[in-house]
Amino acid sequence: MDLIVFDSQSKEPLYIQLYLYYKAAIEQNRMRESEKLPSIRGLSRILSVSKITVEKAYQQLMSEGYIKNYNRSRYTVNKLEDIVFKTPTISISDHHDHKQGVKEEKILYDFSSGEMDMDGFDFSLWKRYISKAFFQKERLVGYGNIKGEEELRKEIAQYIEKSRGVYVHTKQIIIGAGVQSLLSMLCSMLKLEYNSIAFEEPGFRNGRRIFADHAFTIIPIKMKTDGIDMGELAISGERLVYVSPSHQFPTGYIMPIGKRYQLLNWAEQKNGIIIEDDYDSEFRYFGRPIPALKGLDNRERVVYLGSFSKVIPPSIRVSYMVLPEKFLEIYQNKSSLYNQTASTIEQLALAQFMSDGHLERQIRRLRKLYYEKRKLFLEEIQTIFGKDAMVNGTESGLHVILSLKSELSAQELAARALAKGCRVAPIQDYYWELSPEKMPQVLLYFSKIPANEMKDGIIRLKEAWF
Repeated sequence: MDLIVFDSQSKEPLYIQLYLYYKAAIEQNRMRESEKLPSIRGLSRILSVSKITVEKAYQQLMSEGYIKNYNRSRYTVNKLEDIVFKTPTISISDHHDHKQGVKEEKILYDFSSGEMDMDGFDFSLWKRYISKAFFQKERLVGYGNIKGEEELRKEIAQYIEKSRGVYVHTKQIIIGAGVQSLLSMLCSMLKLEYNSIAFEEPGFRNGRRIFADHAFTIIPIKMKTDGIDMGELAISGERLVYVSPSHQFPTGYIMPIGKRYQLLNWAEQKNGIIIEDDYDSEFRYFGRPIPALKGLDNRERVVYLGSFSKVIPPSIRVSYMVLPEKFLEIYQNKSSLYNQTASTIEQLALAQFMSDGHLERQIRRLRKLYYEKRKLFLEEIQTIFGKDAMVNGTESGLHVILSLKSELSAQELAARALAKGCRVAPIQDYYWELSPEKMPQVLLYFSKIPANEMKDGIIRLKEAWF
């Protein structure tokens, strides 16, 4: 057998990459009938991946008939009929002219995207701050501070103290171009002590993928209406957990104060770490935003992740991570491996933008805009769908979950919506395992849809589904 090499840049989980490798080897007769595959334990050791990764790949191959397994003995290649397998090839013209798909440009309403409203940001103002940053030429000819520019980290420290109740030193703040790059960095630090992680179920899909790609075993823990199931988390034996307590994605549930202390106590007792993703905490439309879990953390058990991608355009790639004090030495020892991924120009511009009070004004502006859009969105859904649909929403965030009275699966509903020019996300996409929902559910964002086109978009969904 050839050397198996995983593609770290691929969006496919490791078990899918392993499955595809063996599938191709069998189809191309590089592996013959009755040939033995390595044992799960042996292959996981050779590839430095978890046994669950290998087991899931083998289960998929077995379910499709490529391999078999008798009496728990080693897996072997199944007998395949004399079929000539062809390697699929896609030409550029095939890709663009495929009749069964919907061309990218035919998507009129993208309800699956949490991107910003076109009128939600003053680009001419931002251009002035970018221009100001160019005056600091001596700062722009180097690679910049590995942790991020000092001015921006100072502004972020003040911002999260005032808005999220999080008190930290600037030395604890690491800036990166998006949460994904920060999570990859965090994975390399956590890998020294942990090899598995508990995730909310359903939860942040890309976060799970990143940890899986770094060979962490993913343990899904179901959600309750007050947050992650603490009983199930305790039984799991995990010491690392990823949560979004202030506005859980995608359910919108908020973790109450009692449970937050319970989670912090769990981390202390287990010598564990909580990764808190505070992804859209600014958009709570009634009352004050819920304080961050990190604000209660006096035992240094919480890694805090924040992003500006919902309040300024995500094309301005600036996110941040707050490390517990004990992680700073690990970070320092590994710092030569990390380059700063965020643009120095944009960091300097954002620091001044925040210093002049524009970020707070921007958040107030968007909160008002999205409050009105959300109200309109819910009214149109109620009017157009009536009793055919039920909204599971909270008084926060930029999306709702729609439960539909339909015999179709959520995937079939998504395909029908796509044929009508609307993209929606089945809730199953955010589960690691199978969704237990009895009614098909889809996730709908309203932030990107223009207010004057919202009615037409929802009518198209109704026509597609009923």
